[in-house]
Amino acid sequence: TGVLAESCQWLNRRFFTFHQKKRPYVILKWAQTADGFIDRIRGIQNPAEPYWISNEVSKMLVHKWRAMEQAILVGTRTALLDNPRLNVREWHGRSPLRMVIDRKLRLPHHLNLFDGSLETWVFNEKVDKTDGNIRYARLDFSNLVQEILRYLHYHDIQSVFIEGGRQLIESFLTEGLWDEARVITGMKRFGEGLAAPAMPQGRCRSQRILDDILTVITREP
Repeated sequence: TGVLAESCQWLNRRFFTFHQKKRPYVILKWAQTADGFIDRIRGIQNPAEPYWISNEVSKMLVHKWRAMEQAILVGTRTALLDNPRLNVREWHGRSPLRMVIDRKLRLPHHLNLFDGSLETWVFNEKVDKTDGNIRYARLDFSNLVQEILRYLHYHDIQSVFIEGGRQLIESFLTEGLWDEARVITGMKRFGEGLAAPAMPQGRCRSQRILDDILTVITREP
């Protein structure tokens, strides 16, 4: 007994986290510039096009990561400013369950998240209902991070990929409810903008992806 115990624990980390901690395995991901910004300053009333920080190989890797997890989550601002599809396009694999936070149900339905192509959950404080492929889940926003993880555990979601933005990522970091942080640092510089989250403490390893640097931080037990 105990042979390669640590390797087995890592291989099955989503399963063990789900059953031992009663929540899904949480992976935080963001890209930042060489001078430490996650985005330019963009207004909701007049949003500019999102500016891709990392290279094409890193982009492919992110889509591979998406295909490996059960669900993917973004906040209201990211959904509105970036209009992401949150599917798998640059890699062969299954697209994750899409999830978005929309407390007041103010996101317009022309966004890609509401195109009906994939099952999508909308966390809000108003209604519980299902409309085609869109499920509206009413949650208590007084402790949202824990509520989301409780809801996902109840619905047998074993892993969730958090793609930002900064406020959502920092809320998971503040609560200490995360397992991995994957940070891609590109060589571009903004000079000013929205500062990236501070790197959390944990086991850290880095590697180059062409001119990008990938840093993976694993939370200590």
